[in-house]
Amino acid sequence: MSDALSRRRFLKGCGGMAAAAAATGFAGSGFAADKAMTLKAVVQHRNGESYKKWLWLQDQVAARSQGRLAIEITTIGELGLGGPEMLRVLKSGVIDMAEVLPGYVASDFPLIEACDLPGISTSFEQSRQLYDVWTENVVAKNEVVIGGRIVGSFCWSTMFMYTKFPLETLEDFKGKKIRVFAPAQARFLTELGAEPLSMTTADVYPSLQRGVIDGAITGTEHVKASSLWEVTKYMTNVNIPPMGSYIVMGSRSLAKIPADLRSIFTDVSKELTDLGWQLGRDNDTLGFEYALEKGMVLTREAKPEWVPRLTKISAENIVPWWAGRSGPKAKAAFNEFIAPIVGYTLS
Repeated sequence: MSDALSRRRFLKGCGGMAAAAAATGFAGSGFAADKAMTLKAVVQHRNGESYKKWLWLQDQVAARSQGRLAIEITTIGELGLGGPEMLRVLKSGVIDMAEVLPGYVASDFPLIEACDLPGISTSFEQSRQLYDVWTENVVAKNEVVIGGRIVGSFCWSTMFMYTKFPLETLEDFKGKKIRVFAPAQARFLTELGAEPLSMTTADVYPSLQRGVIDGAITGTEHVKASSLWEVTKYMTNVNIPPMGSYIVMGSRSLAKIPADLRSIFTDVSKELTDLGWQLGRDNDTLGFEYALEKGMVLTREAKPEWVPRLTKISAENIVPWWAGRSGPKAKAAFNEFIAPIVGYTLS
């Protein structure tokens, strides 16, 4: 079966057709007296250190529920999904839990993307600070839009620019075709004179290999996981923040869990989040080591002379654009929660 056909059938099931849901193997959670209730979780991939948080969560849920709950994991690739449809799929109740990437679902919920906007953060620590305050005060209060409850946030890794060409100055972006995976990244690259092309992680390597693109934005774990060292030479920080994401429990699924077990997902939240961000930092460390081992040219921090321009693009172009598409509450929320951290406000 082709990915396109699989995706159409899966999404048809999300519209409420039980037969289609059953065909995907995600026909809702069942509970029998003699076995655990199994929660179906969908993750992006099993690459890198970040996946370890799911193994930890599986163990915690089984232990804390005394074997009454279990988590079964599959990937979006195995279901023929792409990621942008994840909030809709969660709302349908066809799956129980999922990794939700803000850049992927920003079309359905633009507010969620604030902390991942290019140029908004200049360090890993600042990104975690942004995520914590934005999650608590904005994202977690939009359960109806998300289709579920935030179980925790996590970080994949710092986003780097992988290129075949050296980045001596920001002018070197002009005319280059660069892979992006979020609308804000596309806007950021356009401001730098590049031509952004959106594509999945799986398409990055062959596109670089064939010369379809000159570079790509992705995380440090993909130096090894996607063998980017074979098709790019340069790995450069251009102040695209460490990419955070969320683990979300669907509202329909949460309602099916026995009432005395629902608090498990609140109780593990802080520890899961801490672990998720530490694993992102571990991905960075391992990615840097592997890149250097393979002879890549690594620029670990954005060059100081670049930072004013990158921040200006974010403050004057990216953030106002995001606020405009995020609705009337965006500006006030940004100024209250994010501005004190990044040092500027939206007028």
